[in-house]
Amino acid sequence: MKKKRPVNIDLTTIKMHPAANASILHRVSGVIMVFAIGILLLTLSTSLSSAEGFATIQGYLDGIFFKFIIFGCLSALTFHVLAGVRHLFMDLGHFEELDSGNMTAKLIFVLWLAISVAVGVWLW
Repeated sequence: MKKKRPVNIDLTTIKMHPAANASILHRVSGVIMVFAIGILLLTLSTSLSSAEGFATIQGYLDGIFFKFIIFGCLSALTFHVLAGVRHLFMDLGHFEELDSGNMTAKLIFVLWLAISVAVGVWLW
């Protein structure tokens, strides 16, 4: 008996819907926030250690690299919170159908981009 299983799946031909992308990015943003917590705790510890440490961190905040790090942290936090609220509504039994799930995923992406642009303008 010959088994009919896929031998080589071309992943570039698989088109995922927006709800799947939102779910995957929700997990990715959670991982990014785990690393962001370490960076933010290190800067907090350094700034509270002494006046020189505070001045060092204050100098870093004026640099483009640190602003990019802060922007990434806030952007990941924003997406994670928005997608988390979406998942909470889904746990309550709302937006579980494919059409409504895709619609809320697209809404999450639009809100995330708008808030990220506002955060970027605020930082720079």
